[in-house]
Amino acid sequence: MVKEGRYEEALLLYRWFVPLLELDIHPKLVQYIKLAEAQTGICSEYVRAPRLALVGEEREQVLKVICTALASRPVIGGA
Repeated sequence: MVKEGRYEEALLLYRWFVPLLELDIHPKLVQYIKLAEAQTGICSEYVRAPRLALVGEEREQVLKVICTALASRPVIGGA
């Protein structure tokens, strides 16, 4: 989009995507990605040991980021 000069659309997409990208810089990124995949129907959130499934407040916070992103996914023309 940027190469095509579609800066407003690129910025809209970037701002939408940043909270999801932030999930990728955490030590539990595998669990976060698996939870996102489960929320989109790609697979389950099951992780193998030594990783543990997300629980409690942490799981709820990550779910909030994921669900907010899914509910507000921008519609970009030509993309």
